[in-house]
Amino acid sequence: MNWSYLIKHWFSTLLIAPILSDILTYYYTDIETLFNLTSVYPITVIFGLFFSLPTYIILGITYYILDKKGIKPLYIKPIILSFCTIGIIISFYLIFNNREENTVLAYSLTAIFFGMIYKIENNDKNKNK
Repeated sequence: MNWSYLIKHWFSTLLIAPILSDILTYYYTDIETLFNLTSVYPITVIFGLFFSLPTYIILGITYYILDKKGIKPLYIKPIILSFCTIGIIISFYLIFNNREENTVLAYSLTAIFFGMIYKIENNDKNKNK
């Protein structure tokens, strides 16, 4: 089992989504500040790390179960990305009471983008399939 997919996906999302969120907020709202989240970028990434931890624990458990069952990576990706997007939406709803639509969109789009780009390494069970 190769955990690099989830780790790369998690950190890419945490590092890029605040930048995309600032761009979306700048262009699609009345807020005239381009550097809202990126002005406190290290703090944003650290808080994102802690807030996303429950979602990534669930993703890790899901990935582990699917991998042990011998599911092909082709099918694992959409399941993981669906759970990730749902986890992002639920996390932002619980933390910010759904007031950050552009931020939810930015994190979801970033997670889907990097989730599609990175490859899930085959495990021993899936190599012959």
